[in-house]
Amino acid sequence: MFAKKNVVAAAALTLLAVAAHAQVTVYGNLDVSVGRKQVITGYDVNGKAIKESTTNVDSSDMSQSFIGFKGQEDLGGGLKAVFKLESELAVDTGAANGGSAFWNRNATVGLVGDFGAINLGRFENLFKLEGAAFNPFGSSKTFSPTFRAARLAGNDSWSNGISYASPSLGGLTLSAQYSAKEAAKGNAAQYGGGAVAVAANFVAGPLALSATLGEVRSTDGVTAPNGKARPWLLGASYDLGAVKLFGQYGQVKFNDKLAGDDGKVKGYQLGVSVPVSADGAVLASFGDSKETAPGVAGSYKARDFSLGYTHNLSKRTNVYAALINEREKDTSVVPTEKGTTNSFAVGVRHAF
Repeated sequence: MFAKKNVVAAAALTLLAVAAHAQVTVYGNLDVSVGRKQVITGYDVNGKAIKESTTNVDSSDMSQSFIGFKGQEDLGGGLKAVFKLESELAVDTGAANGGSAFWNRNATVGLVGDFGAINLGRFENLFKLEGAAFNPFGSSKTFSPTFRAARLAGNDSWSNGISYASPSLGGLTLSAQYSAKEAAKGNAAQYGGGAVAVAANFVAGPLALSATLGEVRSTDGVTAPNGKARPWLLGASYDLGAVKLFGQYGQVKFNDKLAGDDGKVKGYQLGVSVPVSADGAVLASFGDSKETAPGVAGSYKARDFSLGYTHNLSKRTNVYAALINEREKDTSVVPTEKGTTNSFAVGVRHAF
């Protein structure tokens, strides 16, 4: 019996030693809310919106719910091997939100050193990361004007990719991402796949600036698309202490090789975060976007105003309430189609 206890104790100590050496961390975020959501389902003969309202228990209204594993190994000489695996979750149903890709947020292995960081695999794209960093509602698909219908920033991840991030060079950080086209070959009706993006970030005290640009065809290494997008996005923030200011301006140009037409979405977002206590803050954001196409009279416009409040119950647990008013108007059709929707949610988040 004594020998068995020694064997068990030795095995436990060995596992602890391996875990400590590997420095593996389990982490994530759980965001679930209840609210009233309103959507436009169509238009009547006069162009007035037909709306539908539902009471929902939803996941990821304010921030994406996911579970992750990350770790690193010290290789010596300032070099480290790193990995990250993250899967999006639907807390309201318990389902994985990745479709065919379980590790749909991030699945990377890389090296980190004095030269910066190089990672291979699947990763969140730079437009999502930069878009989230410069507005008070982050990457919220529900409340952030930047991410509503992906107007200014894409909110997906890229597969079959290589990413690089430089060390800070006097406050300047440079990043680049590439998604290989692999089997996606171009022809007379389709572009070859693949995507590329570069970004520059500058931080000096309370001031932060960002510029991101790229070209996106497909990001799965398989699809040969009819269209391609050429987006760019500028971001800025300034922390005054009593209030933090946010601003973004961007544009996405589209081209459809099959149809031979082009289009453009241009817009901006202005936001503030106002601490009202040691644990609470008021968030507000206004966004305006306009979509046009050559040879098409009129345009599609959307204006969003979001207002929210977040309160930290602890370092890991946060509660929030938020609402959004969205106005849409499409003058490219006859009669003009327009409508207004209002949605709100009250939720809780727990980071682990």
